[in-house]
Amino acid sequence: MSAVDGPGVRFLVFVQGCAMRCLFCSNPDTWTLKGGNRTSSKEIAAEIKRVRNYLKPRGGVTISGGEAMLQPQFVSAVFQEVHAMGLNTTVDTTGQGTKHGNWDVVLPHTDLVLFCIKHIDPIKYEALTGMKQRGALKFADQLAERKIPFYLRYVYIPGYTDGVKDIDKLIEWCKLQPTFQGIELLPYHVLGRNKWEVMGLPYPLDGTTTPPHEQVRAVIKAFNDSDVPVICAE
Repeated sequence: MSAVDGPGVRFLVFVQGCAMRCLFCSNPDTWTLKGGNRTSSKEIAAEIKRVRNYLKPRGGVTISGGEAMLQPQFVSAVFQEVHAMGLNTTVDTTGQGTKHGNWDVVLPHTDLVLFCIKHIDPIKYEALTGMKQRGALKFADQLAERKIPFYLRYVYIPGYTDGVKDIDKLIEWCKLQPTFQGIELLPYHVLGRNKWEVMGLPYPLDGTTTPPHEQVRAVIKAFNDSDVPVICAE
């Protein structure tokens, strides 16, 4: 259960698999498609059905990852079961995949998207994630075309995603998106660092610290001054 991954009380499902290798990833154990517990959409639907009264009237189901878009048939099937129960659907994604192979499968059954943009600058985006940015921007175009509302998730990392010019550019981009609802600002933390250590991987952001409260408040003010709604998980 969750109360911060979409409207109301949410039944939260995590799936395996992610093509990105974000320097700040909190769950490197989800990168591979192997691992986790093999299940079916029917089995998940049965679990949801048992608790659906707790999810009503505003809540529903959120599928996250890893990267939910990399298991499109499963996500689509679960979402169709969820809609049949009268609940709403949310996908937490970085926009991986392609239009025909992934987005056309999932988005017709999606009510809300939590879209993690990673970085607005294409060069910094690639340095931070190991992937090109153009796919994420094409995904955002799909949200506009399909009129699907979305919240932008933005991890605020000192020295990486906190540049003033980058924040200004992000604000400009947000104001051009017709279904944009607001930014969920996520100050960087090191809670996932132990997973890197357990997996025998060197932690890429060693020495990077959580941004101070005054710095976070300053960027919140920048968003608010530009009439961009912001939610902050301080």
